[in-house]
Amino acid sequence: MKPWAKQPGFTVVELLIVIVVIGILAAITIVAYNGIQAQARDNVRKQDLAQLAKATKLYAVDKGDYAELNCGSAGSGWLLGDYDGTGPAVSINACLISGGYLSKELKDPSGLTSCSGLTCFAYMKCSGSAGTYYIAHLETLPQTSTDTDGTNCTAYDTSYGMNYTVKVN
Repeated sequence: MKPWAKQPGFTVVELLIVIVVIGILAAITIVAYNGIQAQARDNVRKQDLAQLAKATKLYAVDKGDYAELNCGSAGSGWLLGDYDGTGPAVSINACLISGGYLSKELKDPSGLTSCSGLTCFAYMKCSGSAGTYYIAHLETLPQTSTDTDGTNCTAYDTSYGMNYTVKVN
């Protein structure tokens, strides 16, 4: 065979085109996958808050309050923390579990129990004259400064980015 004769196979240009197309498809897949993951985490958040609201209503029927006395001071703050930092208050989760109203500890899918900034992913409870609410930050819902208007939680949308509420009472 002569050295200048055409050999069967792919040219460098053809190989580069295939590599670029595969790269574009991979990038599209990664972006779509991340959106699906965020929706799944938001669904867990919604289900958790609904379960917390139901457990808190049952607690109120039995104990006469919305998991506030002996479950944290004043009933507002991080779901898994000592609300006012003075201790030894029991977290809302622990209080509802020990009373048999929840079977397991509920916390944000991110694993955080407290945080700061407008992209805060942790559950909070707030109680006051407008009622009792559980709140969270949903990744797929745009956050505004009026997300918690009409609730006792108005400081939490501008401080922590909370944009989803479930009313207990």
